Formats: sequence, C-alpha cells, structure tokens
Amino acid sequence: MQLTRNITGISKIILILLLLVSFIVGALFSYVYTMGFYAPSEFLMPEKPVMSIQSVEFSKQDTHFFDFTVLNPSYSLSDVTITRVEARTADENIVHVVTSTVPTIPFVLQKGHSQTFRATWNWANYTGVKLPYTDTPVEIRVFLEDGRGEIFEIRKPFTRLVITEQKFDPSISINHFNLTVENLESSETYVNITAFAIDGNLVPTDKVTPPLPYTLNPGDASVQFQCFYNWASLMGQSVTVGVDTKQGYIARLILTLPEPVTLDIPTSQIVFNATTSTQQFNITVTNNANSSTRVNIDRITVAVGQQAPVNITQWTAYPSSILGTNESVLIVCTGWDWSTYTGQTVRITVYTTQGFIVSKQTQIP
Repeated sequence: MQLTRNITGISKIILILLLLVSFIVGALFSYVYTMGFYAPSEFLMPEKPVMSIQSVEFSKQDTHFFDFTVLNPSYSLSDVTITRVEARTADENIVHVVTSTVPTIPFVLQKGHSQTFRATWNWANYTGVKLPYTDTPVEIRVFLEDGRGEIFEIRKPFTRLVITEQKFDPSISINHFNLTVENLESSETYVNITAFAIDGNLVPTDKVTPPLPYTLNPGDASVQFQCFYNWASLMGQSVTVGVDTKQGYIARLILTLPEPVTLDIPTSQIVFNATTSTQQFNITVTNNANSSTRVNIDRITVAVGQQAPVNITQWTAYPSSILGTNESVLIVCTGWDWSTYTGQTVRITVYTTQGFIVSKQTQIP
C-alpha cells in the first residue's frame, strides 16, 4: 500500500512538470511564429536614403521667417540632398515656395546628422488678418532631389491686429483721417505700430498722432490715430487702409471713400467792372448737386501771370461763406487794385476749411 501511494504522488508531480514544460514550449512556439510573421516588415532596412523634419519654430516677434530642423538618421543608406522647401496654408490651400534659406539650398545633409535652417517667408498674412479667422495649421514641406518629401504640420502664433473704426469725413477735412486700432486680447504678443498707409501710400511718420512707434499690448484699449494725409484724389474710390508693425503683423481694411466735392467758378461770373471800381471784383462759386458735403469758404487769392499769389484780405460772401450742395455764393472782393494789370491773365483761387480748392483763370479787361 505504501508503494502504491508513493507512485501516485510521483505521477502527479511528473504531470505538473509536463504541463509546465508544455506551456513554456507552446508560448515559445507562438512567439517564434509571431515574430516570424511580423519581423521582416518591422526590421526591414529602408531601400532609399531617408530624412525627417524634427521641428518647426515660428518667432512671435518676427513674422518674416521660420526655423526648421531636418534629420538624416544613422540607419539611412547615404547622404541626402535637400532641394526645395514649401509652406502650404490650409485656409487658402495655397503653396508658397521658400526662395531663401540659411544655409542655402540645395544642401547635402550627411548620414547621421541634423541641420537647422532659417527660411525667409512672410507669414504675417496668415495669422488671422483675414475674416473669418480659422485657427488652421500650416504645412512645412521639405523635398529631396528625387522628389520625395516630408511634411510637418504646425500652428502659427496667433496675433490679431484689427482696425475697429475708420473716419473719412469730408465735412471736416480731406487733409486727415482717423483709424482706431486694437490688438485683440487673444493675441500672443505685443506689437509696435510703425506705419499707416492708404492705397499703398505711406503716411509720413511725423504726420501721425499719437507718435509712432506705438506699443499695443494684447487686450489694451483700442487707440485712435489721426493721420494727416490729403485723400481728395481718392474720393469715391475703393481703397485699402493699412497698419504695419515692427514685428510684421498687419491690419488691413477695404472701404469706399465718400464721393468727391465739385466746386466751380464760372468764367461768366467773374466780373471786373472799372465803372464800379478798379479796387473790386466779383466772383460766383458753385457746389455741384452731386457733391458729398457742404464747404466753408475761408480764403481767396489772386495771381497775375507768373507772380506769387496775393491774399485778398477783404471779401464778403452772399448769402454766407457756407456753400451747400447744389448752391452758389456771390463773393465781393475789395482792397486789391487791378487797374495796373489790365489785359493780363489772372488766376483766382478759392480755398475751403475742409481742404477743397477751386481755381479759374481769366483775363483782366
């Protein structure tokens, strides 16, 4: 009986050992089978040289460039030649070819090495300057000489400078306009406003108040700038007004300016009458019915031949010096003796407080 019990105990131990050995062998077989299926594709070395874009960086304080780093890994077959860099803006789906980099391309990148490039590209137009703003990324693309390339997707710094209000008022003056500017609270950096422009024409820096450059932080209260610039020649036209900054961020606004003001001095209404007085002459000034505003007459000059203009210091407008649209006023000028200029050509010029000017040339009888 004792021998039977011992044999039974040994049999159970052997069974357990056999089960453990079977489990280990089965697991090993499964691993070998699985690795045999996946390993060829997993550990297959590349058939051609490869490269990858490691990083892309945009500077919040300069929108004229971006930096990117490219790696030619050690397992690559050989050196690679970088021949082309592009930036694709997703919101417009436009591909911008980078034409200048430091170091320059084509560039040979050795196996196992990385290189950081600075690419010249003004990305200010793609930071929310267009409405509606969508926070879409930009794709940086780097190509090799055989046409293969890598793509790196990144979101640019968001800084939004906006023109919240504009004022072109011909009833006040055509010699200046006002623009109200704001750096949105969601912007990522401050800006230094350096210039204003209208239809591509820069307003002289010393003709802007408050003085430039002007620092505007994100979330600051909007600021109204007065730009002294004569915009009479642009009246009635669609124009673009703009704000530029040191960092490269811009604000643009397209608007249609008020209609022109058309003044005239009919030649038939210029009267020199020696019978009345050689120290007096009369003129009539008209304001066209299609003019955009009334005007205030404030100065009159005469210029004989090539002589310098002379101010007429004594004049009276009837019924008043305020000239409404589709109206005319009679102006009686005294205190200037024209008797010594008979037979000569004279140019009469009428000025308004709004900056509008009208001239007419005639002959003194």
